[in-house]
Amino acid sequence: MSVATTLAHRDRSVDIEDRLRDVCGTLNLAQAHLVEVVAEAFETGAWQVDGIRTPAHWVAWQAGLSPSHANEIVRLAEARMSHPAVMSTFAAGAISVDQAAAATKTPAYLDERFAELATVSTVSQLRTMARAARPAPPSPTPSRPGEPAGAVPPGESLSAWFDDDGRYHLSAELDADHGRLVDAALHEARDALFHQGHPTVTWPDALVEMAQRSMDGAPVERRDRFRACWFVNPTDPVPAHWVDGLAVPPWLVELLSCDGTVSPIYTDAARPVSVGTTVSTIPERTRRLVLYRDGKCRVPWCPQRHWLQVHHLVHREHGGGHDTCNLAALCPACHRAHHRGELGISGNAGDPDGLTFTDSHGHVIDPASRPRPPTGPLPRPAEPYVHPLGERLDHWAVVFPDPPPDPTTN
Repeated sequence: MSVATTLAHRDRSVDIEDRLRDVCGTLNLAQAHLVEVVAEAFETGAWQVDGIRTPAHWVAWQAGLSPSHANEIVRLAEARMSHPAVMSTFAAGAISVDQAAAATKTPAYLDERFAELATVSTVSQLRTMARAARPAPPSPTPSRPGEPAGAVPPGESLSAWFDDDGRYHLSAELDADHGRLVDAALHEARDALFHQGHPTVTWPDALVEMAQRSMDGAPVERRDRFRACWFVNPTDPVPAHWVDGLAVPPWLVELLSCDGTVSPIYTDAARPVSVGTTVSTIPERTRRLVLYRDGKCRVPWCPQRHWLQVHHLVHREHGGGHDTCNLAALCPACHRAHHRGELGISGNAGDPDGLTFTDSHGHVIDPASRPRPPTGPLPRPAEPYVHPLGERLDHWAVVFPDPPPDPTTN
């Protein structure tokens, strides 16, 4: 290779690297601005749109991001208070969103130190240093005088009750081994729901999933013994009551009779007069057709594909039938939100674009995010982005000072 060719190749490489620095800096600025906008939405409550369950859910919908990336953006928005130096460096375009995410997973008192390290370290190196910087868990303290460290008073307890509004409360205290078992089962159920396409799964969702699995695994004759029944008095203004006499909320009556298996017991002056047969409100063949047709929850911003329920757009009490154009697949969360009045759904379910979604005030919700492309040249960062050094990280050299003393502790 001639000297001229070598110089030309070197000049081309330098030009490409310069342009890459500009692009990276611009991307960093854009991501930092996205975090600022999300922080404003978080602080003002602008993300609280009917049908949206968490700020990350709103970000994933509005920005077209994956659930994990949306969660990271929300976490960075919250880190502006705890890690101002790192976030300031990010806002200047000097570090990437992944570098900022790793640097903010550190104790707040090391904020300025990690703001410096982030500009010269790879994401993997920052994660390694962040793990080293986290304080060790405190040593267990005796529960009572004379007991060994970590001792727990003997005995287990569990209390459960329904309040006057019919909401269920549950509280438990278990021995360590039983607690570990229940905790592991909750984590497994929550993880299973997440991987089934439920990005905003909660711990209550996991608990209900555990209960549903227990009921599904029981023999039919045993499961029927524990089926939740409704007591219906046609002359009573309250549509239905549970076995303990508490009223079933009207929205819940609609939800469970929309797609569920119901065992009604008809009463007259509190005396059972007829036991209705357990009926599935939607024929099984029709249910399969609707689930195959829709494939996922019909709410556009919901990715759920499993545990779908079939919803009547026009409920049967209002003249709706089991025609497929009147049936739409919804995930349990969206179905519940609709019957609570938080999400309106109307239209022709047989048309892929035939449904209209509204909020609790009747305003139409635009189902798609619509980013606007730039109309002019992209802004340039104040300083060009400098990539990490890429040198080997010596773990023995990763040493951080102890956290400052807590002034509230003697």
